[in-house]
Amino acid sequence: MKGSKYYYLVELDNEGLVNNTNLKLNNSSGILDNPLIGCSFGEILFPSDFLNFQNSLQNAIHEKTKHFQIDLRKVNEDNSDFHWTRWEFTIDPRENSDISILGIGHDILKINEKIIEFPDFIYEHQIKNEIMEGLFEDNLIGFWLWDLENETDTLSVSLRSMLGYEFLTNEKKEVKWKKHIHPQDREKSNQQLNDHFSSYGSVPFHSELRIITLTGKEIWSIAYGKVVKWSQEGKPINMVGCFFDISEKKKSEVIIEKQNEFLKELTFNQSHLMRSKLANIIGILEVIQPKQKPEEVLELLNLLKEEATKLDKALQDSIHSSSALNSDKSY
Repeated sequence: MKGSKYYYLVELDNEGLVNNTNLKLNNSSGILDNPLIGCSFGEILFPSDFLNFQNSLQNAIHEKTKHFQIDLRKVNEDNSDFHWTRWEFTIDPRENSDISILGIGHDILKINEKIIEFPDFIYEHQIKNEIMEGLFEDNLIGFWLWDLENETDTLSVSLRSMLGYEFLTNEKKEVKWKKHIHPQDREKSNQQLNDHFSSYGSVPFHSELRIITLTGKEIWSIAYGKVVKWSQEGKPINMVGCFFDISEKKKSEVIIEKQNEFLKELTFNQSHLMRSKLANIIGILEVIQPKQKPEEVLELLNLLKEEATKLDKALQDSIHSSSALNSDKSY
């Protein structure tokens, strides 16, 4: 956990003093000459935001809620300004009415911020674009912390809520992010996890999959993750990850696929029908002879008119179908 280069991790006591941090938070705290451990969490926050944090903490304790989420302005590394971060805190009761507070945070775009620093493990152009799109469209579902060594998971408030645990007790230990992966997507995601593990993190964990809520709802998502702590034997110990909702994107892909199939079928059917009618017209013209009896010529002309009418109708149907398809695309 301490090696994470993307997330801020902090452990606080009930007075808001820092007991532990990861390197990213300690190195970017703005307190370069002193260690952050032992200092007040407010030392690295905008003053009014630290008050907001304390109020949110007291409200959570009063309402007997173990999780709360809050946006806080954190000081830049060079002390030049503050930037917005989003945090999710978990309250862990201890003996003698003491508590321990575990927080996980990340930088967010807010107000006039335009720069996004991607984690080192996300180096593929496509993946960066997907994260950028997810952040701008506010499609981040939530984070998960996976303790592989002890087989325990910690889910962020937003992720627990999305999965349907909002009204259940927070003591529910069997909450596992992997258990909510759709059965048809588990083999693929497990293989991508194994690729990440076997490459010692050089191959990023990036998986398009469906997650299933407690009510059975399927949500298409992109999962990102990285092992942030390894054993001396090279085995993963702690992993951090997140989900982005891509349900609307998948719906659009399905619509486009159906439209393409419709166009293929329409093109084949209409072209086949129109060519057959045109062939009939050409055939009738070929059998008409100047020396034929007037009644025979009249009969052939009537057939010619009938086939020409059918061809005209086929063209009108094709134009109507194309217009209807274009109308559907506008939605």
